[in-house]
Amino acid sequence: MTVSDRIRTQMNLLGLSYGELAAATGLAKSAIHRYATGQTDKVPTEALEKLARALGVTPAFLTGWESEHPHTLAAHFEGEEFSEEELKEIEDFVRFVKSKRTR
Repeated sequence: MTVSDRIRTQMNLLGLSYGELAAATGLAKSAIHRYATGQTDKVPTEALEKLARALGVTPAFLTGWESEHPHTLAAHFEGEEFSEEELKEIEDFVRFVKSKRTR
């Protein structure tokens, strides 16, 4: 899986558009599109860090240095186990909160 694959996967998981990710990172929408579609292999470190933060992952995950998908949301709940339905609700709430940022 490439950096662009991982960016697109995270965007899809969070339900983020290029515009929403641009607003969350301060990066140009066109640049994010180039990174997410693989039109460029060169993602500057600063952009990679901003993308990772907004996508809820680490830069190491986006680059493939970490192969396991992080479950950062659950990590903030002190090890409690959540059902798939509850995790979906948490992800939906995260999308809702992020959607309010662009208003």
